Amino acid sequence: MNSFTDFQLKPEILQGIADLYYKEPTPIQAQAIPLALEGKDVIGQAQTGTGKTAAFVLPMLQMLEMDRKDVQALVMTPTRELAVQIAEDIAELGKHLGVNVLSLHGGQDITRQISKLTGQVHIVVGTPGRILDHLRRETLHFGRIKMLVLDEADKMLEMGFVEEVEEIFIQTAQQKQVLLFSATIPDGVRKLAHRFMDQPQIVRVEKRQMTAENTKESYYVVNQSDKTDVLLELVGEARPYLAVIFANTKQRVNELVRRLQENGVEAEALHGDLTQKKREQIMERFREAKFQYLVATDIAARGLDVEGITHVFNYDMPSDLESYIHRVGRTGRAGQEGEAISLISPRQKQWFDRFSRAISGGAEQKFLGGKQREERKLRRKAVESEMTIQEEENKDSTAPKKPAPKKAGGRAKAKPAKVKPGYKKKIKWEKEKQQRKERRKALQDIYKKRKKK
Repeated sequence: MNSFTDFQLKPEILQGIADLYYKEPTPIQAQAIPLALEGKDVIGQAQTGTGKTAAFVLPMLQMLEMDRKDVQALVMTPTRELAVQIAEDIAELGKHLGVNVLSLHGGQDITRQISKLTGQVHIVVGTPGRILDHLRRETLHFGRIKMLVLDEADKMLEMGFVEEVEEIFIQTAQQKQVLLFSATIPDGVRKLAHRFMDQPQIVRVEKRQMTAENTKESYYVVNQSDKTDVLLELVGEARPYLAVIFANTKQRVNELVRRLQENGVEAEALHGDLTQKKREQIMERFREAKFQYLVATDIAARGLDVEGITHVFNYDMPSDLESYIHRVGRTGRAGQEGEAISLISPRQKQWFDRFSRAISGGAEQKFLGGKQREERKLRRKAVESEMTIQEEENKDSTAPKKPAPKKAGGRAKAKPAKVKPGYKKKIKWEKEKQQRKERRKALQDIYKKRKKK
């Protein structure tokens, strides 16, 4: 299959594919999609980064009956991050169909999820624990689903979800299509497939994707609270011609754009809440270098092909290698040199090492200098001091005022004037206010010096 049109998909699905700039099917898509469209059970063995998500999403969208209120498809994933990402992919690819997809995972308000389940939901994507929670509450029913997908099955069993997965399988419709995708096929996955799949067709794609050889990859281990300050420092040092900054959520994208703009950095947002026309306008301005920094989510940046992108920053790490390779591939194109910099939390370091083993040359760990750490401490102290002072001012403004002392009358000697209540505090506040101004000016001078370099 050389084109997505060869699959004879609904026109609305082809439009969704075109919007995301997918050019041609990947090997796993070319082999798995025709089998899935025929209604066969499929086991897809492929490394992350081969385009396997679309290999099950496109057949799933094709089989949907849009008028039906019942949940028609279920996708189970091992992590909440992957659940969110797959749900966004389904929403984007199926937006012209008007598909309703719901992500169910821990860390969300379950009552809100229950409320959404009372409406029309075509597809559910979630982690086994939260899905099972809804089944036991009887707020979710899979008696009429047509397709069940188990993504990253080996990782799911490694994480100890085998009993939950089996219980969910038992509570779904007996007659359904099952698609299972896994990087490896250990005994546990084989047993699961033998028990719940009907003569599955096996598709294997062994090729591993690599990032461009002329892209230099590095990472910093950074606490979450320091990430924005570190990003501003790295942006100031790198001084790219054009750069893309990736974040995992629309809210984070908007917040980063605000912070960058406050610090004099020309940045704009690109995410799923924007209309297609608005996205195209932003991309046109970015191609013309009207602004230097594009802050984007993965779903919005699919097919992003802009000449001159010298740097990619991963503010948030993606949940899978496919997205990482896609992000890094935005730079170092057409023989040009590029640089990809990732900000990793301490807990993510071991996990990121797995990513490094799958990319050419690996990623180099870098460290921030002591001077930069001192500057961040100074900024934090300034913010904390300002918050404390504001709290004191608020307390003083709401405190009841004492009556003014009576004036001395007649020829009696006037008493020495007392210091007004709060006067000493006011002097102290004025002094601290001046110190804050001096600290801010010192920080501004630091950034100005960097820009001149």
